[in-house]
Amino acid sequence: MAVVLVLLATIGNATALVLQRKAAQDSARARGVSAGTLRDMVQRPAWLVGTSVFAVALTLQVIALSLGSIALVQPVLVMELPFTLLLGWFVLGGALRRREWIAVGIMSVGLVVLLVSLQPSGGDALGAGWLVWVPGTIVTLGLLGLCTSVAQRSRPVGQAAWYGIAAGIGSGFVAVIVKAMTEALAEGGLGAVLLTWQSYLLIPVAPAAFLTLQHALRAGRLLASQPGLILGNPLLASFWGVALLGEEVNGGFALIGGFAGAVLLTVGVFLLSRSPLLAAQEGGPRGTSGSAGKARRRPL
Repeated sequence: MAVVLVLLATIGNATALVLQRKAAQDSARARGVSAGTLRDMVQRPAWLVGTSVFAVALTLQVIALSLGSIALVQPVLVMELPFTLLLGWFVLGGALRRREWIAVGIMSVGLVVLLVSLQPSGGDALGAGWLVWVPGTIVTLGLLGLCTSVAQRSRPVGQAAWYGIAAGIGSGFVAVIVKAMTEALAEGGLGAVLLTWQSYLLIPVAPAAFLTLQHALRAGRLLASQPGLILGNPLLASFWGVALLGEEVNGGFALIGGFAGAVLLTVGVFLLSRSPLLAAQEGGPRGTSGSAGKARRRPL
């Protein structure tokens, strides 16, 4: 059930990403890339609808985390990328070529191999204690800050890539915090959630992760930001789950299968993120001019 719920969440995330990206493009074309662009973007209907869909998807993901381990739930989110591509194809038209279908197949096989091989389960987010949570939080937020700092000093393509990695780290850490909150809710209800100190990490972390995502959306093309955004989340969250929170995975030859599945997922993500169809659907505020650029900018 957890896998089904998180698959539904990925569809919602893909829908929200497409809508928010459209708002970012419209804002950049109307106002140019400036300090006011972000304020203009959040007032557009596409952004508001996308944010509402994202909230629904987040709710589904929270329920999934309450039913399954972090290392089981978060890797499924990589399917957001093919759903984004397929949604764009359905809305914008065009044709999926053999390359795209092969990449989707590789990702699907990789995900199944990864989860079936490792079969993540268990874990105790609340029982990990201060000696795990405090250093882990410091290191994670340090990585988030480092990636953001590098992004601010990079050229457009590198900026989008680093912001994508930062957004993936942020969203993955949010999932880790939410897992602790769902355990508290199951043990003692809403009162236990309010008394769990990890819950208050969301106050700085969730807005930072969300704002970083918005910067990734408007910093450059999805082809640059998508790999880090898609892969950073499950990598960070799964590391927390298995290495720090006591989640269990199969050992022995199963680790080889898990590694093979992870490699297939990574290959599929990079193939899809560089799909000409995704580039054509995106259009983008940068690097397009003249009639050729206008021909690629089809409205969502």
